[in-house]
Amino acid sequence: MLKKLPFVFLFFFGCFSLISQTITGKVVDNVSLEPIQNVAIITNLNRGSTSNIDGEFIIQSKGLETITFSSLGYVTLTINFDEFKKLKYTVLLVEKVNELDEIQLNLAKISLDSIILKTQKSMKENFVSGALNSNFYVKENSFINFKKLDLNLDKSTLLSRKKRKIAEKELTDYANNLKNSDPNFSNEFYGNIKTKKLFIEKTKKFQNIDKIDTVQGYKSMQNRKKITIEDAQNDLQSIVLKHLNKNETYKVSTGLFPIEDSLSIKEVINETDSLNLENTFNENFALSGFNTSKYKGSFFNSQRQQNFLSQKYYEHTLETNAILGSKMMYVLNFEPRKSKSKYSGKIFINPTDFTIAKIDYQFADGKRGQNVNLKWLLGIKVSEDINTITLFYEKNEENKVYVSYYKEIRGTYAYVHRPIKFKENSRTKNKVKFDIKIELDTKETTEVLITNVFSIEAQETKPVTKDSPLKRFEYITNEAYNKSAWKNKQLIAEYLKKWD
Repeated sequence: MLKKLPFVFLFFFGCFSLISQTITGKVVDNVSLEPIQNVAIITNLNRGSTSNIDGEFIIQSKGLETITFSSLGYVTLTINFDEFKKLKYTVLLVEKVNELDEIQLNLAKISLDSIILKTQKSMKENFVSGALNSNFYVKENSFINFKKLDLNLDKSTLLSRKKRKIAEKELTDYANNLKNSDPNFSNEFYGNIKTKKLFIEKTKKFQNIDKIDTVQGYKSMQNRKKITIEDAQNDLQSIVLKHLNKNETYKVSTGLFPIEDSLSIKEVINETDSLNLENTFNENFALSGFNTSKYKGSFFNSQRQQNFLSQKYYEHTLETNAILGSKMMYVLNFEPRKSKSKYSGKIFINPTDFTIAKIDYQFADGKRGQNVNLKWLLGIKVSEDINTITLFYEKNEENKVYVSYYKEIRGTYAYVHRPIKFKENSRTKNKVKFDIKIELDTKETTEVLITNVFSIEAQETKPVTKDSPLKRFEYITNEAYNKSAWKNKQLIAEYLKKWD
């Protein structure tokens, strides 16, 4: 028994050593002494942490020399470990005052070509790369205006006169309700993610590898239902189908094209029930806006018309210098030079290092996005008429540039005319036919805020294999959402104050 004691002692001593290397600290406002949430804590070892709702955080003390505290609206603070201990592990951050930097109001004169070349070079050299840790917030909002929704139920050998009248009334009621509802729905996501680029030998291309550490999601829907043209068509099909023989299956076609070979009312009921119980989202859905912002923000790497610094695709002019936030900026205007170039806008460039601080752009006069007009052939017309984008850039503690804010507004017009036919899979081959004409405008807005971006070890982000299932997360409740610090774009509103 006594022989075992040294081993037991060593075991507990080892555990004690590990525990003693962990420190719990706190970050508070220097005036109100209220805790500050979501502060990025980065050490000299390039290891980081984030403060929780109580302002508390945990870091490892082994090898610790300096700690940097960074948060929106506060002055960044770097202290050494000895000073941190003297403060009893509680740090006070000072709120930022938005004063104009002491820089020359009349910036040095520089040629247009020089600004473009220097900006292109600086962004490629200074844009973040490698494995990164980031906090992200995403808000997606969609609004649909049904301008026209006409339904026409033809005579059929499948419906009795009584059932046909009932179906006609239900179709009319559905159309009227949809036209008057103007469906409006949104999603919000807040979380932490680790990312890196991995070169895929097979495709000879780089691929983004994303690993969500934590994420919360909230959805809000008017009428508790997300509506698209496809959803409306399926709803209308279900109205007709429920009046048919529930024990038969039906072949469904639109125009000349079959869309279902065997559809029954029992299957539709089961699918609807499963959708009503759906209250989860997968990680790709949550990261869609985040990934789009990263792609749009690295436009200067493109070799095609998406590169607004390209003198091949765009005409550039220098406008009057402008103050953005607290800095005087060069302002570069761009307009399409070629027919493939669709956008016009402005780029705000930092004169100290020629990194981009902001870019605003939209469809140039006479330009538009996706445009498909098969109205007379297939009964389809789609036209993307509005696309406006704003991007802000920041520098992290390693002085690398990253996309900090992204906002995109899309406006699309759509027209669909579809004759739908049900044909019974039986010897009699009875059928019923009805016409759908839908005309609508959609407006989609996506906003993304990215904060606390710092480098991490590459091995912290591992590639996802084909066999790895997508993680699913439950949407949070209204009560949890109302208690969150990120609800309804609060973080974005706070961030944009610095640019006023």
